[in-house]
Amino acid sequence: MTGAQVFDLREHSWIPVREGAQRRMVGLRELLVQAHDLTDVELPVAPAAAGLWRILYLLAARVSGLDDPTLEVSEFDDRRYEVLDVGRFAADEVDSYFARHADRFDLFDPVRPWLQDPRLAEQCAATSGVNKLVLGRPAGSNQVFFDHHTETTVAPIPAREAAWHLIARMYFGPSGRCTARTVGAVSKADTMAGPLRGSLSFHPIGRNLFESLVSGIPAPSDAERYAAAGALDAAPWEMAELPPPTASPPLLRGLGRRLTGRFQHALLLTPSADRTSVVDARLTWAFRDKQLPDRDPYLIYQTSQKGDLYPRPARLERALWRDLDALLMNETGESPRYKPAVFELLPEDLIRDLRVRAYGFDQDGQTRDQQFFSALTPAVLGWREGRPGSRAAGVSATRAAAEQVGRSLVRALKLAWARQSDPTDGTSSTPRADGPPGPWVAAAEARYWPGAERLFWQVVEAGDFTDPSPPFVRLALQVFDGIAGEITSPAHWRMTRALALHRRQIRGFTVTADSGAKNEDAA
Repeated sequence: MTGAQVFDLREHSWIPVREGAQRRMVGLRELLVQAHDLTDVELPVAPAAAGLWRILYLLAARVSGLDDPTLEVSEFDDRRYEVLDVGRFAADEVDSYFARHADRFDLFDPVRPWLQDPRLAEQCAATSGVNKLVLGRPAGSNQVFFDHHTETTVAPIPAREAAWHLIARMYFGPSGRCTARTVGAVSKADTMAGPLRGSLSFHPIGRNLFESLVSGIPAPSDAERYAAAGALDAAPWEMAELPPPTASPPLLRGLGRRLTGRFQHALLLTPSADRTSVVDARLTWAFRDKQLPDRDPYLIYQTSQKGDLYPRPARLERALWRDLDALLMNETGESPRYKPAVFELLPEDLIRDLRVRAYGFDQDGQTRDQQFFSALTPAVLGWREGRPGSRAAGVSATRAAAEQVGRSLVRALKLAWARQSDPTDGTSSTPRADGPPGPWVAAAEARYWPGAERLFWQVVEAGDFTDPSPPFVRLALQVFDGIAGEITSPAHWRMTRALALHRRQIRGFTVTADSGAKNEDAA
């Protein structure tokens, strides 16, 4: 095909990047070859960015030799320093890799379109619609949350943006009903969730994109070094043949599996006549069997009450600073918690400059997509547990103090609401905090948590963790008193009295860096 007929992701400008103060679009080849001059990737769709970083890590590992799953940790670390000393990815290695897979990076290739399954053109009798592809657009009977596209007002999407949403759907796609796919005697219209569905993902960010990519390549795990001899380290576009959908998912190892090998969805885009936009799509199941479980290196893992390990979910109301200690230290108490594996081994020469970017998508397992978001920390990874001058324990104690006081504030307001609404005037029973929360809780949390974030950074940057609780207690009392002060009508004397009675519920806690603060995942 000629240039007007293809959308070659190696050369087409589809990835937004920043170079100093300027912003522009680049293709995959330019991104890798110029990574040392580029500052950052600035893809505006957070779920797509979370997936794209994983793809870029794999490509960076392929062209730098950091993809060998047989390396011991020390060997991997030595090789990474050799790459960092060079200071850039070698253009000839980049060109060599893309030449080996020259026909696999066209978004609309009729034989092997990138990250897609061309067999769906025959195996899916119906299409899913472009609205089903684009995050934020309602499709079918879904409610209108973000815009007012409908099935009768379908707007095509530019090809570069379609690539973003393709990535997002592969990683964050829902479980449940999908477009029917028929393969031989098997005809099904349901699928399992994508590997990052509802997750919160963390990535090291260096002074330039080259440092970010090299720092973000995880060291091989023991499981990778000793994987079955027949397993392949391959991304979807590197496989010689498309795997049969009715068989078990292919046995993979290495970075190919960890970063791009656990998809449960199959997609096929329908381009416009001039190949500049996408007008329709098919979204369906890729395998009937679930992919083998694997720990993603960019997620925090915690332990349920049943002892099961699961990734910490993304929650819109939980700001990034409340997860900061989980990036700096593991917690081995009653509820074990493990920081992202990529932070277990970082380049010591860069660690004081590395920031952390988080991408989250607050979703349920099936159809509810509440909101996606991203955030960036200051350079905090030098505070990791085990390093000289570590502040990990103090960060954890400060976070725990803020959350304990926040829970105390919520409990006080719930009790006050329960008391004022008790028809017996609270004289015959003790109010309970497990009933309807009332209107005060949401108002208080909207005021408390932004203020708590400012206090958190003040305490952490000062480095004095003797007792981080008092500033948060003072803030909670100010919030509580502010709500009480808004009740000015004498007719609401029951509310005023109830609030006055339960103000004492907000009390101080002594939580220090040496007291072993518990791992709490509070809302």
